Parts: sequence; C-alpha cells; structure tokens
Amino acid sequence: MDTNEFKNIVGEVRPNEIATIRFFGKVTEESTAIFNSEFDFLENVIRPSAIRVLINSEGGSVLYGMSTYSTIQNSKIKTECIIEGMAASMGSVLWAAGNRSLMRDYSILMIHNPFLPESEDKECSDMVKAFVGQIETIYRKRFGLTKEQVKAIMDGKAGRDGTFFDAKTAVSAGIIPAENILKTTKQLCEKVKNAMNGIEDIDKIQNMMETFNLEAVDAVEDENKLNEEEKTTLEQKENNEHKINMAEERTIPFEYAAVAASLGMKETFEPKDVMARISELISVEARLTETQRNLSDANTVIAGRDATIQNLQKDLESVTSKLTVFEQKELEERNSKINKLVDDAIEAGKIGKETKPQWVSMAEANFTLAESTLSSIPAREQITQEIANDPKNIQAATETIKTVEEKMSEKVNAVVGEKFEFKRLE
Repeated sequence: MDTNEFKNIVGEVRPNEIATIRFFGKVTEESTAIFNSEFDFLENVIRPSAIRVLINSEGGSVLYGMSTYSTIQNSKIKTECIIEGMAASMGSVLWAAGNRSLMRDYSILMIHNPFLPESEDKECSDMVKAFVGQIETIYRKRFGLTKEQVKAIMDGKAGRDGTFFDAKTAVSAGIIPAENILKTTKQLCEKVKNAMNGIEDIDKIQNMMETFNLEAVDAVEDENKLNEEEKTTLEQKENNEHKINMAEERTIPFEYAAVAASLGMKETFEPKDVMARISELISVEARLTETQRNLSDANTVIAGRDATIQNLQKDLESVTSKLTVFEQKELEERNSKINKLVDDAIEAGKIGKETKPQWVSMAEANFTLAESTLSSIPAREQITQEIANDPKNIQAATETIKTVEEKMSEKVNAVVGEKFEFKRLE
C-alpha cells in the first residue's frame, strides 16, 4: 500500500511484512497524536509481521510522550525501536518501548530526570515525582538495571543534566547488548564523534543527527540492511540475557501512574488496583456523606433541643420572677391580716398592747388557732370620753364598772360588817 499520504510511515507497507515508521523531532501533543494514529493504522489495518520504529528526537512532553510509549509498548505486533540519530530525554523513553531496542553505531542516547517549569505548587511537585517514578520503572524493567543504577544515570555526574551514551558506552553500561548495535562505517562514526566533541545542546545534536542520517542511508546498504533477513531476529532474539517477559514488562500508562501517585499507591500496581482503590474511596466518600448528613441532622436536633432548653429557662425565670412577686405580695397580705387581727383584739380590749408580739408570733405559726382564740375572748366594756368627762354619770359609771366581787363584798359587809360584827336583821 502506498503511504505517501502519511507523515511518518516509510515506504510501502504490506500485511505480514515488516513495516517502518519514524518518530523524528520534538515530542509534542501534535507529533504524538499523528504518530499514534499512523501506528494504530499499521497495527490494526495493515497488520504487518513486525513494526520497526526509527527514532531521532530531542524529547519533549512527558505527558504526551507517555501516550506514544503506551501505543508502542502495548502493541500486539512485535516491535523494535532504533535510534537513527539521537534519543534524548523523552525520546529515550520511546526508544525503550519496543520489544527490542537498537542503536546505530554513531547514534546518541541521553537519559535524565524529567522536570517542569519552576513552581512552588505542590501539585506540580507531585506530578514530577510521579514522572520520575514511572520513567525509573521503565528503564529498570526494560534494560534489567538496578534501581540505584537507573537513579545514577538519570541524575548524572555533578554539574551535568543526566548522562549521554554513544553505542559503546551504552553497551558498557548494560543498557543494551553488543549485538543490538547496527554498524555503519568507521568514517561516519568518526565524523559524528568529531562533530559531537564538546556539544551538549540537545537541539544542536538533534539537527546535526538529521544530516548524518541521510549519509547513513547509503553507507549501511551493504553492511547492515534492515530488511526481511532480520525478520528472524525480531521473532527469535529478545535481547539475549535481558529477556523480559512481556506480560511483566507491560508498563502502566502515565495517566494511570499519575492517578496512582495521587492515591498514594506504590510504584508496583495494576490498573485493577487503581480501580479497586477508586471504588474504595467512592465507598468511603458515600459513607462519609451519609455520616455528615447524620451529623448535620443530629446537630439540628441538638440545636432544637438547645433552643427548647433556652426557652424553658426563660419561661422558668419568668415564672420564678412572677412567683416571687406573688409570694411577696401574699406575705405582705398575710402580715397585714395578722397585724389587723391582733390590732383589732387590742382595740376591743381583749388583750393588752404589750402582748402583741406574742399574739403575732402565734398567728404566724397558726393563724386559724390565733383567730379562734381571740374570738373566744369577750370584749371589755369601754367608756367613751364623753361619759368619762360628764360628772353626772361618774357615779353611774362607777356603779357600772364595779365587779361582781365588789358588789358581793358590799353585801357581805352590810350583813356582817367590815370587822365581821354581825348586825341584827330588822
């Protein structure tokens, strides 16, 4: 099938034959979207026997690059990734996505830590940590390196950003076996080596490699043609001592890794683990919502009870105040009633004025008894001031107020005498 309409697919492609696709340039949203679409076309429409990915990239976006990494790494068709010029930064991660990773003998590999523009935002910091953890896992599993080795490579030597490798040093570092080096010519290798001397600017290296790639096309035709003869290499060789079970090597896409990191999960997890964690959190959230609702209802009830208690307290205070007034008034009325009872008895001559305190105390203790007792005492006859001042009535008054004893005494005296000298009765 003619592929002129495609940007990245190289030459004609046929079912059950090796197909070639390029990823050249910066890793961006646009470049990854186009590559992913064309790779998907090869895998699901053409269905070749294998897909060969040629890489010359200075790197770029980790976020978008991980989508391309997942596209290559999860392919159902055998894949091999070849560094045609340079695979730097995120480009090196794409290179690690294939079943096999190969380098031209003049090519450059650069591995370093991902970074974001400087920010104090904790979310950005967490995202960088998630990137680092994901990429460390990719390098470690793909190349059979230890965690410490990968960290040392990504950190680089003091004062440098990561680590640069040519084909030989990549073999020495244990990244790839020697048989994964695709030879060109000594002249081209020397030319690249001389041109690279002292250059560490990624963009300059990438542009320079594009020129060398054109020279390499003719130079490798006799020594190292990547044609149908290498089909057995793809099918039989799986990086020799670096054989890795593809089921284990399947790396979780970055989107899952970022989510997993935000969920506090460790670096070893499966999508099902993430989904289980999310389901658990959803369940917890539902229970939390229900608990908050119940708490809100309880607070409402408590608030209602508090309001009721406050109202009752106000009512109690009001009643207490009214009762105090009533009791005070009742006490005043009772005292007034007692004083009137005693004063009336004094005025009636039933009791002496000097005995008032005793009668008041009795009335306070038992009003009914005091009242009935005073009622039983007869009132003394009193002479009005007019009668007392009238001389004519003095004798009458004197006679009137004589007691029975005095009258009896007079009658006795009249009979027996004052000295008991009995008189004759005439």
